[in-house]
Amino acid sequence: MPEKTPAWHLVSGIRAGWNLGNSLDAMKRGAAPGEIVPPTAAETAWHNPPVVRGLFRAVRDAGFDAVRLPVTWIQHMDTAGKADPAWMDRVAEVTGWILEEGMACFLNVHHDAGAHGWLQADECCHEACGERFESLWRQIAQRFRDVGDKLVFEAFNEMLDGRENWSQTPYDSAYDAHNRWNRRFVDTVRSAGGENRGRILSLQTYSAGHTARTLDAFRLPEDPAPGRLILQVHNYDPQSFCWLKTDKGRDTWGGEADEKQIENLMDRLAAFSEKQLSPLVIGEFGSEDKGNDGARERHAAFFAASARDRGIPCFWWDCGHFALFDRTSGRMTHPGIIRALTVR
Repeated sequence: MPEKTPAWHLVSGIRAGWNLGNSLDAMKRGAAPGEIVPPTAAETAWHNPPVVRGLFRAVRDAGFDAVRLPVTWIQHMDTAGKADPAWMDRVAEVTGWILEEGMACFLNVHHDAGAHGWLQADECCHEACGERFESLWRQIAQRFRDVGDKLVFEAFNEMLDGRENWSQTPYDSAYDAHNRWNRRFVDTVRSAGGENRGRILSLQTYSAGHTARTLDAFRLPEDPAPGRLILQVHNYDPQSFCWLKTDKGRDTWGGEADEKQIENLMDRLAAFSEKQLSPLVIGEFGSEDKGNDGARERHAAFFAASARDRGIPCFWWDCGHFALFDRTSGRMTHPGIIRALTVR
């Protein structure tokens, strides 16, 4: 059994996690560079209604223990990295609702990294954007400095190199830069005082990928608060099944080959977690609706159980064709998949 550090304790208490996708991470299309977008205009830009507290009550009642809260900040801060107070208030309000429902909350910096993001796994980006990144996280940490253990900060989402290579990069310098961003994040949060001195933090691999090269290149940063770092990767395998728009797409899942693919992934992730002496979560996974709920339920059940057997909680990505809840009423739209994820 792993040592019961604070990070292990929190992770072991998560049976099933859920992502509030395409709400606070959405961006207004056509906004001018540097334009501060009002909270509601951003939050509803990708066809979701404003978030209401009742949604989290429904998510909790359905059996989820944790919510990952993706937040994009670029349209809500100036060029120096000063966040719009109205946006910070909205993020704090939604975070508060999650915590008040008794669930853990993973709060992040989302589309600021990833494809077309201003944060890249590149040394030049450190020079150009490092102070802005530190300023943003310092403000977030200060705003939540008195909030306790169930609030986890997540550095960024799916950071890529300057050429937007997914899964892995051919550039050693990009892996080095990615590791440096993680270290910079830890140092910035720890220096913010209050609960941040011992807050549990979540760190992704390059692109949140999990190839052998990407896992080998990851370096866990030194932390003055031992036992408080969580590793994170994402997975949508098999992609031909999980995504709607792929070559050779299919709407079926099951059988020895499909199960072996998942088992091999989980074994690799468990070994990585053990090597790093840190717990791991799969921060995103899921499958899009193709009118094939039976297959999706089998995939979700096998994926979640295989991960759970190795002490790895999974967070379903919820938005659009992945959505499991009606965002206005909180009604479960795919109860069979929810049962498959939350079974105890």
